[in-house]
Amino acid sequence: MFTMTLGEAAQVAGRRFVRVALLPSLVFCFLLVVVAAVGGERPPGALLRAWKSQPIEVKALLAAGFLAGVLLVSAFLDSAQTALLRCAEGYWGRIADRSLGRIGRRCHRLRLLRQAGEPTHHLYPPTTRLHEVRPTRLGNILTSAELYPQLRYGIDAVLVWPRLFPLLPGGLGGALATARAELSALLVRALLSCVFAVVGAGYVAVQGGPSALLLICLWGGGLLAWASYRGALNAAVVYGQHVRVAFDLHRGDLLAVLGEERRPGPEAERDQWKRICLFWHRGVPTHHEMPPAEGPRTAPELPEPRSESSMSLTQLTVAVAVAAGVAGVLVPHL
Repeated sequence: MFTMTLGEAAQVAGRRFVRVALLPSLVFCFLLVVVAAVGGERPPGALLRAWKSQPIEVKALLAAGFLAGVLLVSAFLDSAQTALLRCAEGYWGRIADRSLGRIGRRCHRLRLLRQAGEPTHHLYPPTTRLHEVRPTRLGNILTSAELYPQLRYGIDAVLVWPRLFPLLPGGLGGALATARAELSALLVRALLSCVFAVVGAGYVAVQGGPSALLLICLWGGGLLAWASYRGALNAAVVYGQHVRVAFDLHRGDLLAVLGEERRPGPEAERDQWKRICLFWHRGVPTHHEMPPAEGPRTAPELPEPRSESSMSLTQLTVAVAVAAGVAGVLVPHL
């Protein structure tokens, strides 16, 4: 059984690699070769005749180099999927976050407030969590899905999701994997389209190639990148809906595996999940007493301020004793 599970996982991972990284890389590299052949100084006919005149060994070597380049690009894209997704969500460096990130968050907060009466729960965090708004639309969609179990059940999705996902049935797990692969594939296409637009148009401009080819590279790559990103937004909405369904229907399965009985009532269940998440996060036992909810704080009663000229009884006694001593010394000399 374990061998079969590994084999199925390898097949799924292989199909995902071909769809997400290999095929987009192959198309990207092929288009770059076409642009290099058409947009260079030599006409395409001369390049074709030069290719035919090469011996079979040179042709094989060039084909092997092309395939090696495709595999290198595919391997890079496959390993950079998490970084690409986080970049698309709006997790940038400090400098970019303080400039572009601040502008993006402000724009999306204003849009969220303008659409307060519309159903935007699957596109943005709730208006009570304006500090959770991300600078990109994709980031807001995924943040909304991540906040859903916390707001509904008191579940920290970051802690619970790795433990819940292996318990999902095959249908829901397959739907989640498909939606995640579609999201990754569309983001990869958007990235490669942007790179093709910049590199292809730059090469044609430097080589002095046809203006039509320059416009095709620039506008074609830009439009394809825009369309791919729009498709990634739809894929993120579908993925977020599957995540919500997973928590709605199968959080009880995780409790059963943990040996916990699901407590009746929404408030009791929220308290139960908060204890479990606190145990996983900080190691606090689940049977500890939760601190009471903090009520409105009142300012402590302070003693009335004393005047700077007022003296305590001890100070007055010391002053009288000193004055009597001084008087006893001075009176015999008067």
